[in-house]
Amino acid sequence: MACLLPVMVQAADIDAACADAPAVTAVLARAWTTPADMLEAGRSAAVAPAIRPGQRTEARLDDETRVTLQAPGRRSAGHAGIFSLGVPASGLYRVMSSARAWVEVVSPDGRPLPVHMRPLRCLRSEGVQKELIYRLEADVAYRLEISAVAEPQVGLMVIAEPAP
Repeated sequence: MACLLPVMVQAADIDAACADAPAVTAVLARAWTTPADMLEAGRSAAVAPAIRPGQRTEARLDDETRVTLQAPGRRSAGHAGIFSLGVPASGLYRVMSSARAWVEVVSPDGRPLPVHMRPLRCLRSEGVQKELIYRLEADVAYRLEISAVAEPQVGLMVIAEPAP
């Protein structure tokens, strides 16, 4: 029983923190639940379609063995894809996925960006399984690489981090 207590406390702490940020959670949930366009993921950076910040996308992924990833995940789960990404203003951006996935934002020089923050998962009830926050600069041609996804389709969204 003692082994379960820290997990229960942690879950309660997460729920309390999410309740303390209702405006942020509401903005993200509203954007995430807006109907999404379908987008075929690229197999390489040269043919990567653009993902638009602020708009959810349903992405069709390819077999991971046919995708040329700059920063492959540490585990293979079957499906992957590449998207081009640019943001209109410098700042913090949240990358959200409807599936457990390996997510990398890759800079033009080919290096994965460091994750700025791993936010509390306040949108689990909306179907968000993965959330990472990155510091992105305007007018830079990034790549968003998604890999280690079990299913061939995934919901994705990149959105500017809302003010609290």
